[in-house]
Formats: sequence, structure tokens, C-alpha cells
Amino acid sequence: MFYQKIIRPILYTIPADTIHPIVAGGGEIAAKIPLIGPALTNYYRVENPALRVQLFGINFPNPIGLSAGFDKDGKYLDFAHTFGFGFSEVGSITGEPYAGNPKPWTRRLVKNQALVINYGLKSQGAEKVYSGLRKKKPFIPFGISVAKTNRPDCVGEKGIADYVKVFKTFKDIGSYYTINLSCPNTSDGTPFSEPEALEKLLIEITKARSEIKSTKPIFLKINPDLDKNKIDQVIELCHKFNIQGLVISNLIKDHQKAKTYLKFPEEYNPNWPGGLSGSAVRQISTDCIRYVYQKTQGSIKIIGVGGVFTGDDAYEKIKAGASLIELITGFIFNGPTTIRKINLRLLELLKKDGYSNISQAVGKIN
Repeated sequence: MFYQKIIRPILYTIPADTIHPIVAGGGEIAAKIPLIGPALTNYYRVENPALRVQLFGINFPNPIGLSAGFDKDGKYLDFAHTFGFGFSEVGSITGEPYAGNPKPWTRRLVKNQALVINYGLKSQGAEKVYSGLRKKKPFIPFGISVAKTNRPDCVGEKGIADYVKVFKTFKDIGSYYTINLSCPNTSDGTPFSEPEALEKLLIEITKARSEIKSTKPIFLKINPDLDKNKIDQVIELCHKFNIQGLVISNLIKDHQKAKTYLKFPEEYNPNWPGGLSGSAVRQISTDCIRYVYQKTQGSIKIIGVGGVFTGDDAYEKIKAGASLIELITGFIFNGPTTIRKINLRLLELLKKDGYSNISQAVGKIN
């Protein structure tokens, strides 16, 4: 409560676009300071065998990850470890540098516990991010979120080539790839969410995968606005091209739909550019997770994202079918103890349900 009542109101007097690098950068510095860093780590991290997840040969110390979007350029890996995350996803990283959409990039909907995000795939570009990341020795697994440069001319075949460039650049860095199909804040929308365009992209990704002899698992990140027919087609393409998982889901792009999920809709202006994150996405993403898990019987692994603020929120998505969870907005609203509290609550829920490991709860819908 101290964070919500005292610290957060102070932080929120500063624009979100300004405070984010200050807080994240400060946390990264603190994580590296002798005595201080280990002390923070010992407090915030919850180490328990019941929380460990092994997926595709990757050992995750707990199932709660820092979603792509927080650490766009791979600067905050020690931050993620120190504040309790079990893994992190860097990016999205694009082939070429992009300065982002016009500001503001982030608007806070405090009463709704939601954010309107409009970065538009801001990135330092593949080469620069790679140069910084290759020198690091992270304590936790991290994935590479791959996207295409947000320029009007980077469409069609050029867009595919941009994805492939990032994919190849990071062939020897990162535990897994996420192909981001779903950023709603780009000049051409989300064309690769369309099955026909997605198949063309996956043909080239498969060629690149073979060329660089990559065995890293690949996830596709989809948006929550897809109808079930398109989700079914995405699932078929996953099987066809040996895509191991889906990240469900990204921001809500449909502004009118988004407003219906808000408890205080008057706080939100549908004319604001950007997609909606946080509590408004919770139910729609969980429903999509449940649908995909039941449709595939767990053959496609799921990272659940959207509206996770508490251990109960995370457990709901796990029981719907998610093997791992990612979040950002919940951490921003609830503060540095968020992941510690979520993991402690997960241990309580596992004990209550008689499970010895979090993976046993996946897909076990009440």
C-alpha cells in the first residue's frame, strides 16, 4: 500500500514517457551495486521448486516474465532478475532504427488500471541492440521479440525481409524468439496477423531457421481482436511450420471494443492513438488462451499476457492453458513487490489445489 498511496502518486506527477527510463535505469543501476543489488534480489525473488518451469529445454525459475515493451533495447536484464521475474522478453526489435510514433507514447488510465500505448515499435535497430546484448551475462532466460521497422515503405516483401534480418541477427542470443505480428501502432496496422500474409512470412522464417541452423523455439504474438476463424488458421500455420507457441495477447486495437471492457469508460478517449493494456485486456486474453489450449490440447504452448496484477490473475491464465505469464502494466501500477506477491500467492494456490509444481495446473480449468 505504501507504493500505491505514497510513491506512485509522486511518480505519476511525471509524464509516463519520462519516468519509465528513469525508474528502469535506476533499478538496473541498483541491481549492479555491491551489497544493495544482492539485498534487493534476496527480498524480491521467490525461489521455490514448485514455481520452476521447464519448457523446450529452457529452465525458468518462475513462470512470471517481463513482457516485451518494457525493455525495448535489452538494457534492463538485471532489473528483471532483481525484481523477481523468471524471464524477460527484449524488444520488440526491428531491422532498422525507428524513433517511435509522435508522443505521448503512454497515457495512464489510473482508475481503470490500464495504459494506452502508442510507441509504434520504437527501437534502436537490430545491430545496435545485438551489440549491447552480446556482452551481457543474464541471470534469467530472455526471449527476442522480433518485429519489422515501422516505416511506410517497409511493407510486403520488404517487411518480411526486415523480420528475417532481426531473426538472423540474434541467432546466437536469447532463449527463444517471439515473432510479433500484433503491434497495433504501426503505419500499416497488423498485416501479418492475416493468415495469407502470415504464411508468406513463415515460409521465409523457416528458410532462415534452416540457414542459421536455429533450434530455438518460436512463438507468435497475436492480438486479442482476432476472430476464432483466424485463430484457427493461425493454429494450422503453427503446426505446418513447426511454430511451438503463441503469446496471447497484445494490446486491444479496436477502440470501441476496448471501451466496453473498462470499468470507468469515461476515463478513456477512443480517439487517442494506440492500443489498450492492463485490466481491460484481462478477460479477452484469458478467453483466447482457453480457446487455443482446448483447440490444440496443449500441443501449442502459450505465454499468457494481459491484465495480470495478482497471483489470482496469473493462476487464472495458467489454469486456462498458459504455461508462462508475462506482464508490464500490473508491475507499473502495483510497484516493485508485484512479482514477489504474485509468486507467493501462486505457491498458496498450488498448495490449496494439491499440486507440487506450477506446470501441473496448466489447463486445469475448474
